[in-house]
Amino acid sequence: MKESQGRAPVEDAILVSNVLKGDVESFQVIVEKYQLNILRFIYGMIKQKQASEDITQEVFITVYNKLDMYNNKYSFINWVLQIAKNKTIDYMRKYRKVYESDIDEAYNISSSEMGPEESLEYLEVKENVNKYIKTLDEVDKQILNLRYSQSLTFRDIGEILDITETTVKRRYYKVRDGFKVFCK
Repeated sequence: MKESQGRAPVEDAILVSNVLKGDVESFQVIVEKYQLNILRFIYGMIKQKQASEDITQEVFITVYNKLDMYNNKYSFINWVLQIAKNKTIDYMRKYRKVYESDIDEAYNISSSEMGPEESLEYLEVKENVNKYIKTLDEVDKQILNLRYSQSLTFRDIGEILDITETTVKRRYYKVRDGFKVFCK
């Protein structure tokens, strides 16, 4: 799959074009290709399985209805993640709840393969990380979530959060350095 700098992969562009011509099966391919990433992204923000599944469905309904607004000069997945972020924020506002990011999803580390001492050390580090993340504002939590659970570049994160790549880097490194101070 060939991808130009900052552009949608050729396959995505073809799928989008086919959907716009009425090919419903191409949209099913898009859903299957991105559904798990979107679900993980949303779950990383709200930590509610059922709500995450519902919002994911809403995201793909919106993608389908607004597909003609997509500009293929930009990454398709980033456009979909932007919709997912907005839908999730709408959900959070609607229910007036504060959702904390849980580091378990962000890092996906399993302690089952560790020995007892390593496992205990892992749990202590995990607890410190969770405490620290709870002190962060929502944008910093989203940056960490996108960087670790979605493995996105700083540029892509900036595009999704509608901030500059430089701002993303600055905030990311500030959070990382802040964690070192927090642990001392």
